Amino acid sequence: MSLQTPSYSEYPTSLPAHFPIGSYQPTPLVSVTELQAHLRLLGAFHKLKEDVQSQVEGIAATNKELGWVIFVNRAVYRFFAWTAATWNKSSPTLSEMYIPPLDVIMVWHTYLLNPRAFFEDAHRMSTTYCTNLIAIEEMPLTLISSLIDPQTLDPLPPSETRQLFFEQVSQMPYHMPMVTDYSDMLTLNCPFCAHPNQSIRWVADGESGFAQTNFSHVCDQCGTSFNKSNIGVRRFCEEVTRRRTGERVFISETLLQPLSGIKSEAHSIEIMTKLFGWMEAMYQVNQPIPPESNFDAEVTKLALALGYDYLELADAFQRAVRPFLVPDRSIMAPRIQRISVAYSHAGLASLDLVGAVLRQGAFIEKMVELGWTQPGRFDLVSETAPLVRSIARYHAFLDLMAVNPRWFFDIDLVWHTHQLKSWHYRDDTYKYLRCFPNHDDSVESPLLSKGYDLTAKAWKDRFGVPYSVCGCIPDTDPESRLSRFTSKITSIGGSSSKKTSPSSEGISNPRPDLVTTEIDEADATHPSEHNQQFGDPNSKEALQTAKKREKQSTKCVSTAKKSASRDPWKGLQAERNEKRDGHKEAFMDPNYGSGTYYPYWGVSVAVPVG
Repeated sequence: MSLQTPSYSEYPTSLPAHFPIGSYQPTPLVSVTELQAHLRLLGAFHKLKEDVQSQVEGIAATNKELGWVIFVNRAVYRFFAWTAATWNKSSPTLSEMYIPPLDVIMVWHTYLLNPRAFFEDAHRMSTTYCTNLIAIEEMPLTLISSLIDPQTLDPLPPSETRQLFFEQVSQMPYHMPMVTDYSDMLTLNCPFCAHPNQSIRWVADGESGFAQTNFSHVCDQCGTSFNKSNIGVRRFCEEVTRRRTGERVFISETLLQPLSGIKSEAHSIEIMTKLFGWMEAMYQVNQPIPPESNFDAEVTKLALALGYDYLELADAFQRAVRPFLVPDRSIMAPRIQRISVAYSHAGLASLDLVGAVLRQGAFIEKMVELGWTQPGRFDLVSETAPLVRSIARYHAFLDLMAVNPRWFFDIDLVWHTHQLKSWHYRDDTYKYLRCFPNHDDSVESPLLSKGYDLTAKAWKDRFGVPYSVCGCIPDTDPESRLSRFTSKITSIGGSSSKKTSPSSEGISNPRPDLVTTEIDEADATHPSEHNQQFGDPNSKEALQTAKKREKQSTKCVSTAKKSASRDPWKGLQAERNEKRDGHKEAFMDPNYGSGTYYPYWGVSVAVPVG
């Protein structure tokens, strides 16, 4: 089949009928309307954070960052109360009545942006929680955005039925307090005796509150001190015991095939049989238990055997796959690490939703800084070129993945919007890419920057234009080459009244749908860094990583200036790198993104994907 890349006017403001993705020509997978709705929602999240941090009472009054971390912890707690309740839902679609408050929507939004984790969590058991995840696996963006004031970005007052539904199923007030102080508490069941502890503080001395790094609480009933890891291991033992009663249960990180992301129960059973080998020999975890057995007693017996410790759980897995070796936690197999980490925290999800929401905040800040969440920013069709270009770049990203499946890419706004369509995202990506790409929001900085460099080179080779013109590191390839994609593009002339950089005047831009020389849109191509992990931002390793990247950038700028006559795009990149005031080079700030929250919730380990 002959592929034809769409032909555009100089700065397109409407989408073509089709985009090329490998050998396919699908209609656009994401619309401008969906991006507009998504941006309004991101603006509302940003406004919510500002409102929380502007409180003159409570913890946020003296520590804004900690105030927000606590608020996110409370939002996640409310999300689990909402999703674990019985809804009695009869309609296959989500009407307004089922839409939760904005803080819970924020958690739901982040969960969907980890598509493989969300999909597996929804399908690996038949609990009420999993059933409800299936019901909310596609976020109705246009409906939700209609519930947000388009000017103030505040949530509109809920209807009586909507507020009543949330309060009845969650047993919590619809409106969560903006202020948290040291007297505010939550209820958790003790993982040792299952007694409900109603006096657990969100913030306590010694950072031992539930929203803090060193959470611990002495049970009111049994007197045992417990932490989040204890709760997580209890959840694992409950799942194993459910499986022994005959329920359909597949543990985290086993149900999806690693590369394709296809659900495979046979694959999960094979993995569990291998991983449970040592525990089966010691504790008979694969043996059915009779109906009259005490379920809680069986759960507790296994949890005690594992020391209520996710690292002990990892050791049990390692003993099964390496029976003749002493477990070594420093060389843990990637899958074993992922599974054990999935049971290292409180809550029902297989990922730490608090950390994920906080990391997502860095991306939201980027959208705010671009001005894209500003009310009315894209109301006029004549102003929608940046959104149209974002959609074109995302489809180019998918096209690039179709021919270079091992490279890592990040065109976040449209990618995120596609992921919020859940099963559409899963079906689309498998059809066109033969895989189900995850959005890993915790990647070590050297891997992320290297992935970006590879992406930029592959993009330039295929499309003939640079991946980024924001002022970050210029293209690292020695010389611009005509790409294999040249036969698919149409060169377009014309002029623009938009403000451009001086050195951009001699540039012939064959792909205005993918890149623009307009200086006020330069930051739209800035590498997305919200998922990078430096670890401790003050460590020697983090500082060395940033210094190494700075040295590489300086060298590339020098090379780009010398080759500007052959490749004007490189001249533009070098000029912007040296002259753009206020622009910060990507991958050089150890405190960027998740590092901001390091003192309050700890550094998330970058979990491998192999």
